[in-house]
Amino acid sequence: MRQRIMDGAISELNERGLKFTMDDLARRLGMSKRTLYDNFSSKEDLIGSLLAQAVAEVKEKREVIAKNNTLDICEKFKQVMTVRTSIWNEKTDHALIDIKKSMPEQWRKIEDVKDELWGTIENIIREGVRTGCFRPVFIPAVRAVFSGAFNEFSNYQFLLKNKVTMKEMVDYTLDILMYGLVVQENRAEKARGN
Repeated sequence: MRQRIMDGAISELNERGLKFTMDDLARRLGMSKRTLYDNFSSKEDLIGSLLAQAVAEVKEKREVIAKNNTLDICEKFKQVMTVRTSIWNEKTDHALIDIKKSMPEQWRKIEDVKDELWGTIENIIREGVRTGCFRPVFIPAVRAVFSGAFNEFSNYQFLLKNKVTMKEMVDYTLDILMYGLVVQENRAEKARGN
């Protein structure tokens, strides 16, 4: 029953964003509000459960990618950094941004597991450095750059103004993080002293 309610809430988020009500959800599912509240104490509790499910899914997907020996280290890094959940997609990016603003207690649950979620990424960076695929970097700086960028473009107005999706911004940020701003030929010339 809980999963059915959560699936209905995802559909509501896709259609109405965070503005959906428990009445809307009950109507969609053809059940009473009492049934909803027997399973979730509040809309905020329901959203918190969705976030927890999404975090678990991201963690699992990242671990599968990290263990995939058919991927080179660069591809592992790209895939791990761009993992999307089945729950949160481009249609619901605006809802995530609203949750961050409107439900800080629920958003804090994501903040609380950030270190754990970054563990897989840091391990891949370390492996890349060890194998010579990545140059040695100060890993906390990589995390700060990506986290800072994410905080900036998790502002819906930023996305609207620049006519991009959150996924596109993650891809752009990752591209800059991995390949920098300097054209590859110019790097080679600089390394030779020209």
